[in-house]
Amino acid sequence: MIAEGRRLDPRVQRMWWTIGGALALVVVACCGVVLAFDFVPAVVPVAVAAVAVALAVLIPRLRYRRWRFALQERDLMLSKGALWLVVTLIPFDRIQYVESRRGPIDNLFGLTGVLVYTAAGRAGHIPGLIAAEAEELREELSKVAGTLSV
Repeated sequence: MIAEGRRLDPRVQRMWWTIGGALALVVVACCGVVLAFDFVPAVVPVAVAAVAVALAVLIPRLRYRRWRFALQERDLMLSKGALWLVVTLIPFDRIQYVESRRGPIDNLFGLTGVLVYTAAGRAGHIPGLIAAEAEELREELSKVAGTLSV
C-alpha cells in the first residue's frame, strides 16, 4: 500500500532545495559571525555549518522519495517523511472541503498544493503538484466527499 500511489512533481524537490539552501545560508552566515568573534572553539560553528548544508541537500531528496498520495476505495492516503515515515489516511466521508493553494514560492516553480480539511481542521496537505493535476485532484476529492456525505 505505501509503495503505491502518485508522486509529486519533480520540481518540488528543487523548491525544497532552494528553501533549505536559503536557511542553510543563514545558518552558515551566523556561524561565520560566531567564528569571527571567537565566542566558541572554531570546530563548533564549522560543524554546525556543515550539518546545515548537509541537511539542506539530503532532506529534500529523502522527502521527495517518500512522498506518495493515493485515492483509495474509501480514503485518501498520504505517505511522507524524510527520516520518519508518516502514513495518514483521511476517510472520504470525513472531508468537509478541499482547496488548492499557490503561494509565491510555489509560483516561482510553477507548482500548486492541495489542502484537505475535516471537521477537526486541516487534515492533509499535498504540495508540489502542477496546477492542472491539483485542480483535478481537488475536484475529484470534492466530488467523492460530497457523494459520500449525502
